[in-house]
Amino acid sequence: MEPPAASTETETAGRPTRRFRADRRRLSVPEREAVDPLGATGPRWVERGIWLFVVLGLALRALRYAQNLPLWSDECFLAVNFIQRGFLELLAPLDNGQICPPLFLWVERAAVGLLGFSEFSLRLFPLVCGLASVILFERFARMTLRGVPLLLAVGIFAVSVHPIRHAAEAKPYASDLLVSLALMTAATAWLRERDRSRWLWVLLALLPASLALSNPAVFVAGGLIIGLAAPVWRSGRWADRLALACSAVMLGGLFLTLHIGFGRLQSAGAMEGLRHYWGDDFPPLGDPVRLPGWFLSACAGSMMAYPGGGDRGASAATLLAVIVGAAVLIRRGRGALAACLLAPLGLNLIAAVFERYPFGGEARLSQYAAPAICLLSGAGAAAVWEVVRSEGRRSRVLIGMLAALVVCGIVPQVVSWRTPYRMVHDQESREFARRFWSEQASDAEVACAHLDFHIDGPGGWQGRRAWHLCNQAIYSPQRRLFGGPRLDRVSADRPLRCVVFEEDPNEPNVSAWLARMRSDYRLQSLKTIEVPATFGPNNETLTEILRIYEFIPATGEAENWEGEAPAEPHAQRRLGGSLALPTD
Repeated sequence: MEPPAASTETETAGRPTRRFRADRRRLSVPEREAVDPLGATGPRWVERGIWLFVVLGLALRALRYAQNLPLWSDECFLAVNFIQRGFLELLAPLDNGQICPPLFLWVERAAVGLLGFSEFSLRLFPLVCGLASVILFERFARMTLRGVPLLLAVGIFAVSVHPIRHAAEAKPYASDLLVSLALMTAATAWLRERDRSRWLWVLLALLPASLALSNPAVFVAGGLIIGLAAPVWRSGRWADRLALACSAVMLGGLFLTLHIGFGRLQSAGAMEGLRHYWGDDFPPLGDPVRLPGWFLSACAGSMMAYPGGGDRGASAATLLAVIVGAAVLIRRGRGALAACLLAPLGLNLIAAVFERYPFGGEARLSQYAAPAICLLSGAGAAAVWEVVRSEGRRSRVLIGMLAALVVCGIVPQVVSWRTPYRMVHDQESREFARRFWSEQASDAEVACAHLDFHIDGPGGWQGRRAWHLCNQAIYSPQRRLFGGPRLDRVSADRPLRCVVFEEDPNEPNVSAWLARMRSDYRLQSLKTIEVPATFGPNNETLTEILRIYEFIPATGEAENWEGEAPAEPHAQRRLGGSLALPTD
């Protein structure tokens, strides 16, 4: 079909004529873009700006990874499961009530096995996901937008604080985003080239790995199938219908296997606590009067924090831009795409009604929605920009918008370099581990009663112990070089020092461990170290207690030890960042 004649493109009062709009509706998507002002390719500087934002997005994620921030609580609670568990053991309920897709667990375990347990190895796969997401988002957005809308969408995605932060965290948030992008790209490619069924088959092929790698991918896959149902049926091609039907059947099977089967087993002991933690992110069905306000607050909260924002309506501007962007797509005849982008949020809301997944509370749990939010907000912001009539003013507004995006990307990273931790205790725990484990290993074999003698049961809640175990695994020289203490080197001159974190000697698990040690060792001394720890928004200080049990090989005196710990001869507090160990 030939594009409409130039006479049909005349505008009245800045709006396309009725004949132009009618002709545009009859065009295919590529042909429609050729005459749509919002779809114009734009000047060369726009294209350069797009790639500059892509480079900036890649650089910001790489720099965040290079900072090597100490592991924070969310990471420690999951990472502690990779210290000693094998691949099959990761399929059992995880310590600290963690719920994590199996493929992500295995990728992380493989990274630790190949590269050792460290902040860099734990965060390597999220970094790869984050970098790949920047490149893939540019391709995804280019399928829908052109010119300034594309520039703004890519810019928003590149500099948004949450995708940057989660690209350097040992959690599945970055993979949630990448999986969502991959699925949405396949669906958008079919909507753009509806005469080819291959993209629907690509969508089908992506489903198994996607749902095994990302729990909220079920929202994305389900939303895409819902959004594609009508256009696929109207296509009249049975190959398209078969591909989408197979996708629906596979999604159902994967949902039953991974979410109802594996997910229920993994979350059996954690779901009640999570429901309490997520309580504010579930609809208040018992108080219908609050529902509209709750929904508006959730939609204008942290979930929409792109490029920045937060709770209590701080992301209202992004919400408005998303609404405008969806309206722009619908007006341009892309209602099916708008449905594909927004339907996953609807499925998430349904899951929140059944208290299975929070809605809107935390951006990290809604990374699956980031591609849709950034695309729609870019289109919406550009539509608002188009309202400005004066060419000079429009140029200044656009320059201001682009400069603001650059600032949004750079400032949080500068702050992060100046304050290189999420919580004060993250830094404290790492610095303590760097000194403590090296000093303890200077004249003894050092063991951890939790890791080497398993005084804790699996699948429990460790709390602050998770920091202790993770930083020990990274910074204990003996654990890093030899995997733990070399018991064959233990002697009267080189004792075995076992460290216990926050456990009273009279606790049953400690008493049982001491009784087991009796057969081979004699308990020579017990020392206590009190370590100040800072927690909470007000930097409240509490005390963590480490007990050091020092053993030597059993001799003729062993039979006189009845398994009871001797009195603690010393107690020493670390102050001012220095560690003074007690001596006999």
